[in-house]
Amino acid sequence: MEAVPITEKYELDTTPIALGGKKLDLYQVKNWDTFIGNLADKGEEYISEFPFWIKIWEASLILADHLIRMKIEKEKEILEIGAGMGVVGLALGALGHKVTITDYEDDALDLLRMNVERNGLDNVSVRKLDWNNPDLTGKYDIICGSELVYNERFIDPIMSLFRNYLQPDGTIFIAHDVGRMCMMKFIGMVAGRFEIENIMKTLRGDDEIHKIVIHSLRIGRDL
Repeated sequence: MEAVPITEKYELDTTPIALGGKKLDLYQVKNWDTFIGNLADKGEEYISEFPFWIKIWEASLILADHLIRMKIEKEKEILEIGAGMGVVGLALGALGHKVTITDYEDDALDLLRMNVERNGLDNVSVRKLDWNNPDLTGKYDIICGSELVYNERFIDPIMSLFRNYLQPDGTIFIAHDVGRMCMMKFIGMVAGRFEIENIMKTLRGDDEIHKIVIHSLRIGRDL
């Protein structure tokens, strides 16, 4: 059965984002807040159905800004996992970095490809990645992701992914809302395998304050 294009499934709109002195013009699902409302109303039972890729999560904006400020060397290979809207990878791509953006959802991948083309990011590639059966080649200097773990069943596959695809001297950057209990459990589980640094940042919205944690993980010499 032929896949239905995302443009036939959802009404799309464009939204501008400025990061690191670069402006991105992104396609996004229009009225995505309706999905957020359903999540709030239905709670846990809706999580398995919720299209997490439709929203630009606050953690992705904070992580993108953090990595941009690090002034990463251009020759570094960067992998974004569980990208959703791909804000981090697209922002780094706009600054000239070589980035591979990955997700598992076909709709997310369609939207990512549209946004790569719309913004002329020839240095950014988009790939489907199944964490349970990854098929990437090579290793990466930086692996990054935001709001990755919302179900404990993802913890082991992500840890395996990190072990297999991170360069020995590479760094993992993970950002999430401070209230994400699954993410805190994940960090606790990897604590003995990586050297971890934690940074708390705050993003002030129109009517609320978001507290975001960024974890940087490195393979320690003695680990």
